[in-house]
Amino acid sequence: MQKNKKPSQLKVPTTSAHTISYVLVLLYLLVSFVPLFGAVDYDAPEWLYVSLLNAVSLVFIFKNKEDFKVFIIPKHIKIFFLVYLGFFFISCLSIITAINVSESLVQLARLVSMIVAMYCLYVFIRLNPKGFFDFFCKITVLLLLFYSWKAFSYSLGNYESPRTQNFINALPHSFSNGNIYTAFIVIQLPFAIYGSYFFKKIWKYAAIVSLFLTTYALIFVGSRAALLSLFIIYIFLIITTLHGLIKLKIGIKKEALLLLLLPILSLIMVLNVNRLDNNSSNSFTDIFILISKENYEDSIKLQEDDENLSHLVADLEGVGRPNNFAEARISLWNLAYRNFKHNPLLGIGYGNYKATAKKEYYRSARVGVFKNPRRAHNDLFEKLAETGVIGFLLYAILLLYPLILIIRILIKEKQFERRFLYISIFLATSAYLVDAFFNFPLERAPIQLLFSIIVIFILINFKKNDEVVSKTKSVYHVPLILILFLCTFSSIASNYAVLNSYQLQRSMMEDLKGKRLFTDQKLNNTYQSIKEQWINYPELSYVGTANNVYLANYAIKEKKYEEALEILNRSNTVNKDALLVKSFKSEIYLNIYDKIDSAKHYSEDVFDIYPSFKTNYNLLKKIYRKEKDTASIMRIMNIYTKYNFADVNEWQSKANTVYDYTGNSELLLKVLDTGIAYNPSSIKLLEAKKEVLDKLKFKSYLTDKEVKAKHQEAFDYFATQDYDKAKDVFEEILITNPKDYLSIQNIGIIDLVQKNYEEAIKSLTKVIKANAFTDGKAEYSRGYCYEQLGQLEKAKADYKKSRLKNYSQAMALPASKYE
Repeated sequence: MQKNKKPSQLKVPTTSAHTISYVLVLLYLLVSFVPLFGAVDYDAPEWLYVSLLNAVSLVFIFKNKEDFKVFIIPKHIKIFFLVYLGFFFISCLSIITAINVSESLVQLARLVSMIVAMYCLYVFIRLNPKGFFDFFCKITVLLLLFYSWKAFSYSLGNYESPRTQNFINALPHSFSNGNIYTAFIVIQLPFAIYGSYFFKKIWKYAAIVSLFLTTYALIFVGSRAALLSLFIIYIFLIITTLHGLIKLKIGIKKEALLLLLLPILSLIMVLNVNRLDNNSSNSFTDIFILISKENYEDSIKLQEDDENLSHLVADLEGVGRPNNFAEARISLWNLAYRNFKHNPLLGIGYGNYKATAKKEYYRSARVGVFKNPRRAHNDLFEKLAETGVIGFLLYAILLLYPLILIIRILIKEKQFERRFLYISIFLATSAYLVDAFFNFPLERAPIQLLFSIIVIFILINFKKNDEVVSKTKSVYHVPLILILFLCTFSSIASNYAVLNSYQLQRSMMEDLKGKRLFTDQKLNNTYQSIKEQWINYPELSYVGTANNVYLANYAIKEKKYEEALEILNRSNTVNKDALLVKSFKSEIYLNIYDKIDSAKHYSEDVFDIYPSFKTNYNLLKKIYRKEKDTASIMRIMNIYTKYNFADVNEWQSKANTVYDYTGNSELLLKVLDTGIAYNPSSIKLLEAKKEVLDKLKFKSYLTDKEVKAKHQEAFDYFATQDYDKAKDVFEEILITNPKDYLSIQNIGIIDLVQKNYEEAIKSLTKVIKANAFTDGKAEYSRGYCYEQLGQLEKAKADYKKSRLKNYSQAMALPASKYE
């Protein structure tokens, strides 16, 4: 009977090679420190960093291929990589149905980067799994100390700042948003807990401190997915610890006490720092639901209200704010499912969720600024939509297979420390899966690398005593090496192009921000200089709109309208909705060619898809006003406020418009009451309602027609230099229309003419603060008053502002007046 041959054992490579492998693993873990490099988002430089590091690692591995035994891979691990490659193949195949091929190529290059990185990390880690696990835990402790300290110091350093949404968003954490930041640290938290139990001396204390700071940071930021993971982690580990204390009699009383006390201490501190109310702690609800700075300031004003505005809050049946978090997520998931049904076999193309039509989502959007959902906020649903049923099943296996393996390992393991180690890995995997269900970790290199290392630890430990290995035939070695290098260099090329594109996009976004296209406001870049730098890979911008829109903007600024239209026409098909493309075409047809029908066609198309997009909504109102189509104006006002009910300014505008057209004070109050029911803390709406109620006590609100007649009467007096009578008429208007800023400005001008400069400054300041006009007249006039009073610095500042608005008299000033 033939004896079984003893399989060849994997040997630890030479000391220098072994040390370099630790350095390379460390470099992978430091991906979150990659600078922005002037890009619009961190993902571009991070993925380029990973692909470059892959190239270095591959060269190192194949230079030491005999030491690393690169082609000796256990069967279950080989199966995992084959499933990964199968998912990649299906993703490539889905390009056949892609809406935008360039977006597929961008995301496929990132997927390649991750597969190669995982292979390299596996080769390094498998030779000394326990050594690398301890190393990994220590690095995560340092990472947690660094990143959680940012939140802790920011919170305590701004102790008295209220915990509003704006305050949390301003946290300097070097990630694109708070969800990514909290996902990154919560996945590492179980390893800090493991270190606090089993590390010695300084590392033990460092782990304990990182545990406290990380728990504080997670509660402070309040990302719901991360808080769910935090809860799961503590519950599991507390149960495990109690089992060790009671059943196994393990001496971990101090550690158990810390595990119980640290989260409680963190929670108490978060609730008592950055209070919303100085007289009481924040509530648990305040952690999960962040209030905007504007709503917070309004609520404070209501609490301190001397006029008792709170009694004016309307409580209308069936009117109230929905749960935006749940509604938005469900809308995105439904969108993914509908796209899957459109092509169940291959999906809409890998990476193409960004490009698909999103009318159903836009119908639930509650913000006026243009916002394109680029992701489904669920990696599984997104891959179902993008790669069809086969791609979805393969991706689900990649996520669930490691989870099943670690559960099987846990069931078998009885020794407490080893069991605690495996539970830490299990909980880190669970935290990743929770994030994958609510967010998009697949696109984030720092989180993907963490997950890859965790999966490698699971795969290695699943059959660590099984000596059966599968060796790839030597005939395949050279082709495999070549394929790995080819894929790596292809990913480098793609990731580098994306970084260049993101850098240019950021430059253009900052240049165009706040600039009105159809004015003579100067830009830092010219149309020609942008054309020379132009990169149209990918065809979609970072925010998911047609990249060419930026180029068209520069053409518009240089009055090359035909070129701008040609660029926009070429961009109609790069994504399904093309909303910004249509909106800009509408503006060109309206402002330049006066083609009302064309402008209306495009603007109505955008409004039908995205009714709460305010820029387009204002454009459509302008078109209807030109056509004197009152019915259509009222119709779109009703639709807009239904979808963007948080826009208090538009509720007020709608109320005024209703009164101007009907003269009915009851209808005006009904509109205000509806707006208040949606926005019960809005001082602006409550004050508007009070103002109307006060006026009704003695006189109805003046209509636009009545105001116009009063203005003409005042101007007639002004023309004959009868300034006192003109001022009396303007003041009559303000009795019933106290926010008629044209009257306030004209009173200021009259005071200026009569050399009452201090009074003039008061009126003109009200106009400027309200940002009522864009012509620069108020700034010029106030500057003149300051100059006459000898306050030259203030005069110069106002003259400069007036010049920025191209006010003719300010433009004619000598340089000495404003420099």
